[in-house]
Formats: sequence, C-alpha cells, structure tokens
Amino acid sequence: MTNAIQTLDTISLFNSVASAIKGGVTAVDVVNEKAKTLREAKIVFGKSVKTCQYRLQFADAMKAAFKGKAAKTYSNYMTSFVMAVNEGTVFSLSSSKSSAKGGSKGKTKTEAIDKVIARVFSHPEFKAWCDKVQSSYDDAEADTLEGCVRSYLEAEGYVIEE
Repeated sequence: MTNAIQTLDTISLFNSVASAIKGGVTAVDVVNEKAKTLREAKIVFGKSVKTCQYRLQFADAMKAAFKGKAAKTYSNYMTSFVMAVNEGTVFSLSSSKSSAKGGSKGKTKTEAIDKVIARVFSHPEFKAWCDKVQSSYDDAEADTLEGCVRSYLEAEGYVIEE
C-alpha cells in the first residue's frame, strides 16, 4: 500500500482567509475553520515575512484583499490569525484590536515594562531610534510594531531570545 502525500494549498487558503476577514463578522467562523485546518496540517507561522514563507504568503493575500489600504489597516487581523494558528486562540475581529483598555489598578507586568520604557525615553538617541522603527513600520518591513522592533534589533546584531 502506498502512502498518499496530501498537499495543502496555503496560498489559496490564505486568500480565502484574507477575503473572509475583509468580509466582516459573518466570516469569523470561516477564518477559525481555516486556522484549524492549518494547525492540523502542522503549519506554524514564523516571526517575520523575511524568514517565513507562510507569513509572506498571508501578507500578500491580505495586501491583495485590502488593496489600496495601508498595512496598518490589516496588520492586527494578521497578528490575530497567526495567533489562532500558532497558539490555537480563537480569531475574532474585535480581539484583533488592543485589549488594553484599562482595568484593575495595581502593580502589573505592564507597569514594569512601562518603567523600563520611561527610562529609555530620556536617552539622547531615543527619538532617532523611534524614527527608524517608525520608518520600518511605515514601509511594511514587518507586520506589527513588535516585528519592526525585532527586525531592527536583529539587523543591528542583537540576538532576541524569548
């Protein structure tokens, strides 16, 4: 008995996801089903369009579906879908936007990172650094702000460990 090799047309799948996302709320079930299909096929998105063919294919599909729109318009949707595939979270159009809307007061992990960023803010080169990252984001070299910062630091020779 021969083993049949099943191939997955990721380009077609990403195009249907991009169209479904653009289609709105009624398409969320379609998007979640496609994420499940990718997970079952053991597809995992890498960190950057420069190093991951799936992320690049998906970015191309989103760019085509959202023709004429800035990458910022759909980058949160891309991030949410990547998380749905990689981590098994449920995609929703509303969860694609920031969930940091306030909440309980008190010491949190966010507070700790805020202290670090506040210290860096007064560094004499901080504005120039921000301009470089902003330029990278505007040029869509990465699909998220985190991706832009990561790409910049890696290009400067830093090894980013998670």
